[in-house]
Amino acid sequence: MNTRDLISGSLGSVKQQVQAMASTVCSASPADLRQKLAEMSRADLVAGLSHVKDQAAAAVSTREGAVKASVLVIGSAVSIYFLWPAAVAPAATVVMMKAPGAAGVLVSRVAFLAHKQVYYKVLRTAGAAAALAVLA
Repeated sequence: MNTRDLISGSLGSVKQQVQAMASTVCSASPADLRQKLAEMSRADLVAGLSHVKDQAAAAVSTREGAVKASVLVIGSAVSIYFLWPAAVAPAATVVMMKAPGAAGVLVSRVAFLAHKQVYYKVLRTAGAAAALAVLA
């Protein structure tokens, strides 16, 4: 078995498991899920976790399974390394500027540019405090 078959086989297996889980979650209503969680006891949860642990141990007990698992972990790590900064960067960057006519108060540049005309109109008629409230 070559590497390409190994990777495509493991990706196909993961895809099937994700589709099955998604269909199960989508078909259940939130009330059903809450009821099932309320009915589950601690022993049920421990049994479920032990089942997952046994499945994971069985998956990596063979050489082929260990290679699939390592390829999956390395692929995930590489994906996270390259995709995480792209997902976080837009939310983390907020460019600030000094509000014109408001004695050096900092405001969001995006908010100011979106409401520039309203800001200046309120600044001229009601003052700096009211104009800053427009941008908030």
